[in-house]
Amino acid sequence: MAEHEAILRNRENPDQSYLTRDEFTIPRGWTIMLVTPALHLNPETFKDPLVFNPWRWKELDSSVIAKNFMPFGGGIRQFAGADFTRLSLATFLHVLVTKHRWTTIKVGKLKRSPMLGFGDGIHINLSKIHS
Repeated sequence: MAEHEAILRNRENPDQSYLTRDEFTIPRGWTIMLVTPALHLNPETFKDPLVFNPWRWKELDSSVIAKNFMPFGGGIRQFAGADFTRLSLATFLHVLVTKHRWTTIKVGKLKRSPMLGFGDGIHINLSKIHS
């Protein structure tokens, strides 16, 4: 918070009802929200950011990853269950891809705004592999 308070204290005119930083003007009372998935769409960081590439992180320096990949937040505001969530997702995905098969029935229109979503949903037929 000290950094944010310092920005406010160092304004050219402390009585103004807005904050100007670089080329941005933020009116007083506005809420600023960082949508972290939007970081993944930056073409200056990621080659072809709209192309599915689960290995895009392997080619990046760790300092670039630290500033551009924040699925669970960061610092003191990091999600407390981040490690448990990673474990749960890894277990779920392992069971899904090793014990099941799926076929696509219907795919809705893909939209990025900046979160990835299927406007009309995605319908699949999931079947268990019998061994």
